[in-house]
Amino acid sequence: MAISTTDAAQAPIGPRLSRGWKLVISALLIVHVTAVIVCPLSIEGSPIAGRLWLLLQPYVQAAYLNHGYHFFAPQPGPSHLLKYELELADGRNVTATIPSRTANRPRLFYHRHFMLTEFLNMLHERAQSSEDPASPQRRVFEQYSNSYANHLLKKHDARRVTLHLTRHLIPYPEEVLRGRPLNDPTLYQELYTRTYVAD
Repeated sequence: MAISTTDAAQAPIGPRLSRGWKLVISALLIVHVTAVIVCPLSIEGSPIAGRLWLLLQPYVQAAYLNHGYHFFAPQPGPSHLLKYELELADGRNVTATIPSRTANRPRLFYHRHFMLTEFLNMLHERAQSSEDPASPQRRVFEQYSNSYANHLLKKHDARRVTLHLTRHLIPYPEEVLRGRPLNDPTLYQELYTRTYVAD
């Protein structure tokens, strides 16, 4: 027996959401979309975006919505490099930098090494914020810097390595237009230096 079109239109489709559930879902969607929009807007320093950012920060962090906006912002901050000096087992000295444009190819490999140095700098900043030399932040930074040093010592069969965590400042556009090179030595600030000896 065929079903008429009027019967099909009147047949129940399934359970419908109540008005209360629709309001809850709509409110959650509004909060989510607002959080997505506030992340990049908070960089510019808008007072409204700043207040919304403070209000939504727990959700933004839990949902991992704030990933990289400050790095790609109109005014990105400085980058961080890990310069190291190796004393090899045969007595030669080698100096290099992480990341390295020549050694870290392809570009994704370079980016991975760049993120490692940025991570080490973040740990260093946290360690510096604590005045207690035995603070958990300092311990974590020391553990990671020891790990980096041990990796370099083993990889290069070295007797000792000196790590230099270095900040590379970005010159203003006007300075570049006047001829200041991006690798001007005055743009580098040494933040941390330590020598590690192989076991």
